[in-house]
Amino acid sequence: MPMLIWPFAYEQFINERLLVEVIGCAGRVWDGGKRSTNEEEHELVPATAIAHAVSKIMEPGGGEYAALRFKAQNVAASAPAAVQEGGSSRGDIKNLVNDLIRFTERK
Repeated sequence: MPMLIWPFAYEQFINERLLVEVIGCAGRVWDGGKRSTNEEEHELVPATAIAHAVSKIMEPGGGEYAALRFKAQNVAASAPAAVQEGGSSRGDIKNLVNDLIRFTERK
């Protein structure tokens, strides 16, 4: 199932770009607005922007819906292989753990 992305703060903006622009399995809710962890500074997403984004990716037979759904299915299919022995994510986690162990041994 395709996702709609509305990053709020910190690394969420990086994740948004990865999912929308690189992998292509998600759509942006709204390009405008100011986002902040300070409640007085951030803007609410207008209901019309949410409605437009939802209708754009959920319209059966729509070009964007079909493309996002196809890419989301590919990501879902490849995820189990990535975490199994020999998979890329499993290797990354092992490397992280080994780096942390080496780092703590230096102290």
